[in-house]
Amino acid sequence: MNLPKGKILVFGARAHIGGPLAAYLTYKGWGEALRLATSAEANLSELQRTYPRSESVVVDYLDAAAMERAMDNVERAFIITPDFLDEKIAMSNLVQAAKRSNNLRQIVRVLGDPPAMTLAKVPPTVRAFGGGTAIQHLQAKEILDASGLPLTYVNIAAYLMDDLIRWSEPIRTQGKLLMPFERRTTWIDPTDLGEAVAHMFLEQDDGHLGQHYHLNNGSDHVTFAEIAEMISDVLQKKIVYEPSPDVWRQVFSDRYQTLFGDGADDYYLEYYAFEQRCQFAFHRSDLLARLLGRTPKTLRAWIEQNQHYLQ
Repeated sequence: MNLPKGKILVFGARAHIGGPLAAYLTYKGWGEALRLATSAEANLSELQRTYPRSESVVVDYLDAAAMERAMDNVERAFIITPDFLDEKIAMSNLVQAAKRSNNLRQIVRVLGDPPAMTLAKVPPTVRAFGGGTAIQHLQAKEILDASGLPLTYVNIAAYLMDDLIRWSEPIRTQGKLLMPFERRTTWIDPTDLGEAVAHMFLEQDDGHLGQHYHLNNGSDHVTFAEIAEMISDVLQKKIVYEPSPDVWRQVFSDRYQTLFGDGADDYYLEYYAFEQRCQFAFHRSDLLARLLGRTPKTLRAWIEQNQHYLQ
């Protein structure tokens, strides 16, 4: 397999989606072509140890000069952003830097919205927070659409399976799965998602340009009560689904505010209610399977392989 002429830039290269993407491309012999980006200086040495043949860099989306250096001689780029990032500044910096990259053929941008969502459809109570998952990807897409750059959107139209790790404490200590506003959900393994993007890059053509893919594993379309039953069957221990917002707030309020800032608990409760109203926009899709060339991981398989986090 021929190496690309330019660099393959992977943001979030130490995280749960960018990491599997980098690992798969390295396995396929593209290690020397990779430029692996992290936002944290503390992660740099680990990236360098893990991928000694690749270039590892520290990049802040909000630093225009750093973005320009990161995009230099880039052929394909994987863009994934953290919650509550100022997307207007970040994507403006990306666009400016990308337009100076002579070899650029594709930017894959990860989104996280209900299918067919627009800013106008986001409830005022959620939009009023000024950032977060409900609006930041829509803001980013608006800027990128106007840029004229070669884009592919990969929308995570699902929950990421390792979200269960973040919610695991009450599962372990109380035998409860806490999630306000019961609703049907689709699911995706972040490793499968990273590998799917790797397959797009490895094709080395322009067949995915201009596409907006809504991805999930194509099999799970389940309520949280059904997920609690699934966990119970795997652990052989009764796990009860608890939908109360008050109980959720008692357990997770401080943690979410530590992770995402003041008011994050209020934001996520509003967002979960918003998801409940949008639940029928989510549906099973076989697209991930077609990108991977295999059957994606099911939620039950993930729980079986990772049950030590839940016990």
